[in-house]
Amino acid sequence: MSTVPPQPPSTLPPVTVAPLPWEARDTRGFLPALFDTLGLFWSRPSEAWARARESGDIGSPLIFAVLVAWVSIIIQTVTMRVINIPALPGRWGRWGMMQSHGMAGLIGTIILAPIFVMIALFIASLILHVCCLMVGALTNSRAGLEGTLRVVAYSDSAHIASVVPLIGPLIALVWWIYLAVVGISRIHHTTQGKAIAAILIPLVVCCGGLALLAMLAGAAYFSRFGR
Repeated sequence: MSTVPPQPPSTLPPVTVAPLPWEARDTRGFLPALFDTLGLFWSRPSEAWARARESGDIGSPLIFAVLVAWVSIIIQTVTMRVINIPALPGRWGRWGMMQSHGMAGLIGTIILAPIFVMIALFIASLILHVCCLMVGALTNSRAGLEGTLRVVAYSDSAHIASVVPLIGPLIALVWWIYLAVVGISRIHHTTQGKAIAAILIPLVVCCGGLALLAMLAGAAYFSRFGR
């Protein structure tokens, strides 16, 4: 009776995933890596998250987020100073808050924007991480808070859409939510359902708080002037 000879061990090299362009900017070049990473997160977000590191080199996503948000804020600020909306009267006839502050306000915004962006990144990451804990999205996670910070930072790719007048901020918000959901699922090895739940908790709380404030303000107004 013939026997099957044992198969030799496979000599094929292990399959490796190319790193995210931004995380290989030393070899790709700064600007090409920046634009390629933005393009990935806007055109192929699942591939972008698959190529992103889960941990280590946390400075890369932070620099990326601050840079993208900073450039977007500068473009927004300059745009708001030159675009007119005729339907708005008086000092509001020019779209944007910075118009009344002149050049000093523009320079102040450019200088202080990176600081506020960095603060916002850490606050958003802490809030989102707590929400991930609440819904059990961190059960299989190896990245911890660093992973959540990475998700928030790279999801800031969506911020570039805010340079589009009027509808840009809404597009940026919707795309940020989508990127964050995919990112949480990938980085924390959880389901998309739990990722969506973690994202929705702060949104619902925020919207609910705004609605409550609006109702309280309306009640106070009518109690004073409605008689």
